[in-house]
Amino acid sequence: MSYRSTVARQSESLGDTLAAAKSELASKDLKTLGSGLIVVTGVGASFAAAIVVAAELQRRGQRAFAVRSGEMMAGYDLADTVIALSHRGRSVETVEAIRKLPKAKSLAITNNSDSPLAQAASHHIRLNNGSDATPSSTGYTATLLVAGLALDAIRGDSDTDWAALPAVTAEVQRRTAEKMPRLAELFRARHAIDCVGAGASIGTADGASLLLREAARLPASGYETRHYLHGPMESMDAQTGVVLFGDDRELALAENLDAIGCPAALVTSNTNVRDKGKLTVVNVPASENLILRAIIDIFPAQLLAAELSDAAGLTDVKFRYTQNDTKIAD
Repeated sequence: MSYRSTVARQSESLGDTLAAAKSELASKDLKTLGSGLIVVTGVGASFAAAIVVAAELQRRGQRAFAVRSGEMMAGYDLADTVIALSHRGRSVETVEAIRKLPKAKSLAITNNSDSPLAQAASHHIRLNNGSDATPSSTGYTATLLVAGLALDAIRGDSDTDWAALPAVTAEVQRRTAEKMPRLAELFRARHAIDCVGAGASIGTADGASLLLREAARLPASGYETRHYLHGPMESMDAQTGVVLFGDDRELALAENLDAIGCPAALVTSNTNVRDKGKLTVVNVPASENLILRAIIDIFPAQLLAAELSDAAGLTDVKFRYTQNDTKIAD
């Protein structure tokens, strides 16, 4: 299935995942996972998701951090609980991260209950996102959704309206699609694109930069907002672009970029900011739950990556570099 078609079926994918995960969680008791320090881990897009999940745990009063799976392969006693994210459950580093911490409780979130990661973990919840493509779209958002439901099981109900997510997804995608002709024109032929956000949105920025690298083969990097102000933004100009996620310092930063003629896309719940010059604003619903907000925020990045991939003549082109040591064979 093509990248665009998987992005287009996000509402269906999230609805299927929501139903399956709620049914599975009804028979599980995950409250013991909330004692002590929680590490959330993954590689690639799963690590971007891990940053979001750790941020939501912190917001809800849990000691938690995101750690790259490769950093855990040495087996240091880093955590009391590990939440491991991997779409297919076959990432070597993430499986090893679980195996090297045998005393830690663990929860794996994958699309395969028989995968090596699912088998290595104390608990497992299966994704039901259906088909995915490269770059990952439904796998990424389904992982976040299941993690959000798991956190409710660990920490207690967050009163998040997960049931409304499929409908919200369709509306945000519709609204974003209206901005794509403008964004495609402004962001076409960029030399590089930075993606910027704070808190949980650091994960969204990281995930967005990976989408742009994989789909459009553009040099792209993710940055934390305040860090970005301390030098990294100095290289940005009319030949580059910046995608920003947030409602706070990101607004002024977007204005700064427009003032120097650098195309900027601002994904925000603030409805007082308008398109102008080279600034394009995509409005999304606000959410107290950082995982729900991260799911919504990634849709504009997914559609922008598709637009730039098409513009570069790279629609659904396969990866150029094949690795033979990152996945456990089926």
